[in-house]
Amino acid sequence: MSSRIRENVKHFFECFCEVVPPSENKEAWIIQQYPDKYKDQDSLKSVPQFAYPYKFENTVIQHYSFVLTDLEGKWTFGFCRHDPKSETAIVILSYLPWHQAFYKFLDTTAVLMHSSRTEDLSEFLSTVYNTKIVEPGKEFAISFNRGQSTFIVDVPRPFQLPSIPENRNLTEYYNAVDINNMMLIFASMLYERRIIFTSKQLKRLSACVQSANDIIYPMIWQHIFIPVLPQSLVECLLAPMPFLIGVPEDVFKKVIRSEIGDVVVLDADSNTVDTPFDDLNNLPQDVITSLRKQLRNKSAVLGDGVSRAFLRALVQLIGGYRDALKFQAGQKVTFDEERFIETRPVSLQPFLRKMLQLQIFQQFIEERLMMLNTGRGFSDEFEFELENYSAKSGSKLKQQYKEWTSTMKKEGSAFFKSVKEKANPAMKSAVKTVKDSGKGMKSAYKGFRSKLKDGSSGLGSHPLENGDNKPRSAPNSPTGKRRTLGGLTAPVATYRKEASLALKNANLQRSYSPLSSGSQPQTPDVLDTPRSGSPIEIPRIDLMNEMQDLFPFNLDTPPVDRSQTDDTEDLIRLDSASDLDDFDPLKTPSSASSYSTGSSIDRWTNPQLTARPHL
Repeated sequence: MSSRIRENVKHFFECFCEVVPPSENKEAWIIQQYPDKYKDQDSLKSVPQFAYPYKFENTVIQHYSFVLTDLEGKWTFGFCRHDPKSETAIVILSYLPWHQAFYKFLDTTAVLMHSSRTEDLSEFLSTVYNTKIVEPGKEFAISFNRGQSTFIVDVPRPFQLPSIPENRNLTEYYNAVDINNMMLIFASMLYERRIIFTSKQLKRLSACVQSANDIIYPMIWQHIFIPVLPQSLVECLLAPMPFLIGVPEDVFKKVIRSEIGDVVVLDADSNTVDTPFDDLNNLPQDVITSLRKQLRNKSAVLGDGVSRAFLRALVQLIGGYRDALKFQAGQKVTFDEERFIETRPVSLQPFLRKMLQLQIFQQFIEERLMMLNTGRGFSDEFEFELENYSAKSGSKLKQQYKEWTSTMKKEGSAFFKSVKEKANPAMKSAVKTVKDSGKGMKSAYKGFRSKLKDGSSGLGSHPLENGDNKPRSAPNSPTGKRRTLGGLTAPVATYRKEASLALKNANLQRSYSPLSSGSQPQTPDVLDTPRSGSPIEIPRIDLMNEMQDLFPFNLDTPPVDRSQTDDTEDLIRLDSASDLDDFDPLKTPSSASSYSTGSSIDRWTNPQLTARPHL
C-alpha cells in the first residue's frame, strides 16, 4: 500500500475553475479555468457536480472540500467557495491537503475576480502557480496587485497534529459533536463500519468527515471516503463494504434506509448518532476511560489536546507493535503478528486479534516498516507519544522500551547503512526543519498515506466477523476513468472567447473578470466599469471571523504543556546522527471521487466494475 498523497508536488494548485450553476435544462459547467494546459479531463468533468452537489439556497459564504481519486489511488483535493453575492462557484484543485491555506486563497481569488483591472486575476494565478513551494514551517508568500498586496500562508510542519482553533475542520467537528459521539465514531472507524455523516451545511459536513479521519492518525481510512456526496452519486450508499461518506441532509432524506443496510449515522446538526453496533463498549475499557477523562478536561481543549487524546488512545491500543518487530543484520525489518498478540496484556488480545484483519492497521504496520527499511527511523508524533507513555507506565515498561531501542540500534545498524544512500536527497531540507523545531517535534501533519492493495472484496462477512486471518480489501471510491459521467454533457474548456456568450446564455448579471482581457464580456455593467488602472483595494481576509460562532472558550488560554521527560533522548535513532540526513518527515498529505456509473448493484460485485480504493 503506497501513499495516497503525491510526492514532489511542484505547484501550490493544479487548476482553478469557475463553475456556472445548473439550470432547468442544463447541468452545472465550467466557464473558465487556469491553466489551459491542465489535461485531466476526468477530474474536470467531476468538478461541476461537486461544486453543486444538490440544489441548495446559498445564503452565506461557505467553504468545503472534496477529493478525487485517480486509477492509481492518488488524491486530488478540491476546495470550493460559494458566495451569495456571486452567481458562480470557484474551485481549486490541488495535490496538497492544506485546507486553511486554500480557503484563504479562494477568498483572495474571489476579490480579484471583481477587480476593475481584468489582468489582476490571471496575473495572480500565474504567479502563484509558477512559484516554488517553500520548505515546511516557512511562509509561502506571493506579491500581487502590482506589489501593493501580499498573499501569505504557512506551509505545515511535518506530522503536525490538528489544533483548535487553528484547524477549522477540527474546530467545527468539536463544536458540532460532543465527546461521547466523537468517541462512538472513533470506535466505529476502528471496526471499519459503514459510516454516514449528514448535515444541512456543506462546510460542516465536509469538515466533520475530514476531521474524523484526521483523529485516527497514525492510521488512515482505507475504504470509500467521500466528504460531500453529490445527488448523482447516491448509489455509493449501496456499497457493501466499509465507507465514510458525508451526505447532505436534502440528499439523505431521499434515501430509503432499509435499502442501505446496517450503517452508523451521525447527524452533525442535532449531535445524534444512530448505530446498530456496540463498538465503543467493545473497545478495551481502560483505553476508553482514559480517553473520556482527557476529552472532558476543558482546559486542555485548545491546541492539539483533542487530537492528542485520540492519539494516546491509539498508543495504548497498538503501541505494542514494537515488540513484534524482527531485526536481522543486513535484512529488512519484519513484523510478527503472533508475537504482537502474545506480548500484549490479556485484556487487549481479543481486540488486537481483530485489529490484525483491518485495512487501517495493515496500512499502519506497512508505513512503520517503510520508515525503518528506508533508513528514516522513527520521528513522528506517534512515536514520541509512545515513548512518553512507556516512561510513565512503570519502570518495567520503561526498561523494555530501552532494551528495544538498544536492539534496534545494534541489529538494524547494518541494514540502515545499506539503504542510507538510497534515500531521497530531498529529505535533507525537511529534516533540517525538524531539527530546528526543537526536541518536542511540536508540529506534524498526518503524513504517509497508504493505498489499498490490489484485489477485490468478497461480499461475505466483514473482516471482524469471519474466521480467517487474511485482511479483506475493500474497493476504493469510484473513479472517473471507469465511465463517462451520465448527464454531464457540458463541455470543459477555458471558454475565453466564449465567456461573454456563456454568461449571457446563463443569465448571469454581474461584473465579470475573465482570465484574459480578450475574453471580456461586453455586458452593460462591464462597459460602465471604470478602468483607472490604479491598484485595487484588497481587504484583510481573516478566516477566524467565520468561526466566531464555533468556539465559546477564551482563545487566550495558554497552550497545552507538551514538555517531555529526559527519556525523549531514548527515541528511536539511527546508528549515528548523520543518518538523520536522509529522513523525510513530510509526505505532503492530500473528497469524493469521480464515479463509475451503472444502473444496478452489479457494479459492486463485478470485479470489472468495482470502484478503485479511495482514501
